[in-house]
Amino acid sequence: MPDLEPWQSLLLGIGGLLGTIATAVATFFLWRVTLVLARETTRMAEASAQPHVVVTLSPNRWSVRHFDLLIDNTGNATAYDVKVSFNPPLQNGEARGVNAKIPFESVSVLKPGVGLRSYLSDYAPLKGKVFEVEISWRRSSSNKKREGHFYILSMSDHEGVSRLGNEPAIDVVRHLKGMEKNLADLSREHLTVDVYSALDRAHEKRQMAREQRRRRHSKNQQVETQQVLDKISDSD
Repeated sequence: MPDLEPWQSLLLGIGGLLGTIATAVATFFLWRVTLVLARETTRMAEASAQPHVVVTLSPNRWSVRHFDLLIDNTGNATAYDVKVSFNPPLQNGEARGVNAKIPFESVSVLKPGVGLRSYLSDYAPLKGKVFEVEISWRRSSSNKKREGHFYILSMSDHEGVSRLGNEPAIDVVRHLKGMEKNLADLSREHLTVDVYSALDRAHEKRQMAREQRRRRHSKNQQVETQQVLDKISDSD
């Protein structure tokens, strides 16, 4: 290889230095992008695998004038040690009793996609109220940090709501109950007829036997009386 001119060697050195700098800069930016991507991946994984508990009041399936209390975990992870508070506090309806504990104020474990439901009250004590709902939970039983949220639940959402007929499942249940009652009544009537017939036949047989004995006895008495009268007539 022929000897290079000094200026050529200088250009080659500068080019190599620039290439090294460019490689270092590219490596640095690639490291930054990788770090940001790793952080976003971790954040997305945590966001997609976290509990999210909500509490609502919904009309009962059997009657729109009565309301159930529902608690659901709509998130993708299990919620532990769930605490629920209402302001103003909820009140039990007449069917539950004044001193009954309000359901779901504390739930130990609530799996993702799982909900709990309980009857609470008729609509009258809830009408027009606006509740401040505060819910908190922990991601694990050993995690001391609590997460949660706060929202407004207004009962005015249910004003003017009506229902055209019942749910098909409710109608099926009612029809099945009616069929069960009819079959039970029919079975009781059938058994009553059978038992009555057997007892009645035995009673009639006893009565007929007594009547036959009474008639024979009466006939024998009449014969004996007639014989006595005949003897008296003959003696005269």
